[in-house]
Amino acid sequence: MRTKELKKAAFSLVPSIYMLQYAGSIGLLSAGTGWDYGRHKQWSTDFLLGYVPKYDTDRAKLTLTLRQSYTPWEIKLSEQFTYHPLRTGAYLNTTLGKQFWYKEPDKYPNSYYRFSTRLRINIFVGQDFSYKIKSNSSYFEGIKFYYDLHTSDLYLVSGVQNKYLKFDDYIGLALGVKLQIRRK
Repeated sequence: MRTKELKKAAFSLVPSIYMLQYAGSIGLLSAGTGWDYGRHKQWSTDFLLGYVPKYDTDRAKLTLTLRQSYTPWEIKLSEQFTYHPLRTGAYLNTTLGKQFWYKEPDKYPNSYYRFSTRLRINIFVGQDFSYKIKSNSSYFEGIKFYYDLHTSDLYLVSGVQNKYLKFDDYIGLALGVKLQIRRK
């Protein structure tokens, strides 16, 4: 009995999803893995690696993101399609590189910058649609398409303090797909 419990615990550490996301303040394109859990798989913890092209800077950048999502309820549209009208959560995002810092460098006056350039705290709200794959021989159990509207600590404060900013100056859109791995 003990061996069976240990196997189950070890198996729970194996990711249950692969994902790909476009935009979302974590890179132009991000890929990662995660875990769906809870009685109805309403919780999700994701880890993503993002890519930001160099645009008008001297080099491209990489980002790391840890995201926690909660989906409180679902609406069954058919045997295979499910709609989740609310998906919400928070995530921490860091940009890799020597030019970014957690604590402002000594060259700046104390409290000159009130926010870290390396770490962003984000919140989001969105929806998703999932499709359950019928085949039991498929590696994947289902596919989920989602979108999120998000903002960060810095954008939220800027939006409140600067009345000239429009809604779309501090709210962003992310589009993504999650492939749910079949657990046997």
